[in-house]
Amino acid sequence: MGPFNEHSSGHRNNFDLLRLFAACQVMFSHAWNWLHLGDSLNGTAVFNLLFSAPGVAIFFVISGFLITDSYIRSSSAASFFVKRSLRIFPALFVNIAVMELALLVTGGLNVTGILQYLSYFTVYILTAARIWAVYFTYEPYTMSGFYGASDPSGVLWTLTVELTFYLTLPMLLQIWRRWKRAGALIVAVAALGSWVMAQHFNITDKYDPFLSVTAGPTFWIFSMGVLARLYWHRVSKIFEGKLLWWLATHLAITWWVAGTSAAFVSINNAAPVDAFRIAVLAGLVLSAAHSFPHPNLLRGQDLSYGIYLYHMLVMHTLIAIGWVGHWWLWIVEPVGTVALAALSWVLIEKPAMKLRTLLVARRLSVA
Repeated sequence: MGPFNEHSSGHRNNFDLLRLFAACQVMFSHAWNWLHLGDSLNGTAVFNLLFSAPGVAIFFVISGFLITDSYIRSSSAASFFVKRSLRIFPALFVNIAVMELALLVTGGLNVTGILQYLSYFTVYILTAARIWAVYFTYEPYTMSGFYGASDPSGVLWTLTVELTFYLTLPMLLQIWRRWKRAGALIVAVAALGSWVMAQHFNITDKYDPFLSVTAGPTFWIFSMGVLARLYWHRVSKIFEGKLLWWLATHLAITWWVAGTSAAFVSINNAAPVDAFRIAVLAGLVLSAAHSFPHPNLLRGQDLSYGIYLYHMLVMHTLIAIGWVGHWWLWIVEPVGTVALAALSWVLIEKPAMKLRTLLVARRLSVA
């Protein structure tokens, strides 16, 4: 397809820091609910602030912006898919393997046949969707043993959503590349259709595995990042250096909707107030990324993916032991999660990213 650098968005931003914040928000919100660490604070200002910026929605907005930028800067569709695969699959493979091994040794996994289980494991790895793996093969979990849960990691559905987004986006961007206005209109129409779909689908609905865990009901959130990146040269002034303004607006809306339904925790319930809230949150994310940038603050260490992958496994282990409701779990849960995330970064993700860089460099040198 050839590279097309359509108005570079620059590399001085805070997206890595924001991804870390989003991963920690997901980790702490799950600990709050599953480990019963904040039962007495439900409905308080602390609760409202924690859940007013859902990490998954933040991830989707950032992904819409950065994945669009990645595709724009890729030399070909093949290069784009190689880069995405090397970022997602190595750590995902190890994470699922660790979870399956934990279930096996604690009596929660029923391997009736090697080939049958390998077919299940393969579908699970390629799609990150246990729902799809069970649908196409069989149910290997026994709901017994140490964990006593059907899935010690209930967050991988978002990676399935990401993967379907990666497959969908290149088609939309190819249209946009040839016909700018028509392409932007198609993205906007797809976003509207996604918002309508979100009214009718529960993301975790096991009875609708082919649509509920795809980008379909959530593309409207991705699209905010996609359109912002495509027209960054026109809209950047709305966000750059405007962090305090966007933060004040977000906090005002948080105060306004505090205590009304589950607006702070549900992103697939696309009621008008939720859609408006997430649109403002998207503006806050884009502004935070491009206000007072500190691109070297984390020194290139990106633990956000590992934190997102492993926090549920750590949490379910604590639950299985019987450690719930203790204040010191606020320390044990994040320390254990960050330790696993650091190992994942050093041993798996960073080497995979180096390989990705080498492959892209070699492709460019040959071209």
